[in-house]
Amino acid sequence: MRRPATILFIVLDAFPHDLVDRDLTPTLFALAAEGGWARDGGRGILSAATYPNHATFITGVGPGEHGIYTNRAWSAAGKRPAQEVGPRASTLFEECRAAGLKTAAAFGDQNLVGVCGAEKADVHWPPGGILPIDAAKGKLGYGADLAVIQGLDGMDWAGADFVFLQLDEVDTARHLSGPFGDAVLEQCRATDAALAEILERFRSGWDDTLAIVVSDHDHEAVEPGAVDLAAAATAQGLDIEIDHEGTAALVVGEVSDARLLELPGVAGATRLAPGFKLVWGPPGQQFGIDWGLAAQHGSPRTLKQLAVVGGGHPAARAIAAEVEASPPSALSWAGRVRHWLAL
Repeated sequence: MRRPATILFIVLDAFPHDLVDRDLTPTLFALAAEGGWARDGGRGILSAATYPNHATFITGVGPGEHGIYTNRAWSAAGKRPAQEVGPRASTLFEECRAAGLKTAAAFGDQNLVGVCGAEKADVHWPPGGILPIDAAKGKLGYGADLAVIQGLDGMDWAGADFVFLQLDEVDTARHLSGPFGDAVLEQCRATDAALAEILERFRSGWDDTLAIVVSDHDHEAVEPGAVDLAAAATAQGLDIEIDHEGTAALVVGEVSDARLLELPGVAGATRLAPGFKLVWGPPGQQFGIDWGLAAQHGSPRTLKQLAVVGGGHPAARAIAAEVEASPPSALSWAGRVRHWLAL
């Protein structure tokens, strides 16, 4: 089978996995109708946060290999903002360039330029990961969906073999108003309309296009207040570092699960890599600082991801059959792109 002329990979940040609806989200519904979707959702990686999951989308490996465990990156030198470091694993942008293929990327969350290593794309927006002063912005300061469309229109993406896009406004709506409710539904409707505008720009070559639309994490409601796990660990004399991440916290250093479960607010723990564990509390509890948000993510309860596949290329139906048969993992998407681009 011939390879697609264009693979379009779009992340609708925090979009609920089950809102593929004829009336509410007609663009997603139509895309799923020509391909398919994972009705029970795909599965992200822990922590269930934006930056580690995007780094996994673009590399196909987990935090133990790309180094981004939360919205921070970790190395022997300690933690740094993920956008300043980027993934230490090979990205699709680098591999496409080595193969002579053209790539383009545009993000609502400007930090994702660095997180995904998109400086290695042939064209990217916002330039250098800095939002232009006149760009439309959402309520938390990230680029609005409209800004991403305008950024795409301002780039020379024509003829791109791989296009990676991210729309951020659903995540903002859920953080501010709660995981569900009228405000979230209205933003999902608006983001679906923005998706329609984006897809329209690729319609002329639709018969040779593979379109993949996913989300990166879910949300859960949180109650006022937060547990300062770092302070609790210090008080108990544990030689570990804590990186709070919404409804979860990263634990760096060697410590048993039993000791972690003795800490206040810890209800569960799992190992991510040697020297790295993730812990979470009961539903409604957050760690670190109470930012006054109505919903957060990070824990295993927020792992579900949207997964819709469409497009006119036969690969859409082949991949759709896979995701409908078995919930796709965030780890699997880069491998599918590599396969269909013959990387």
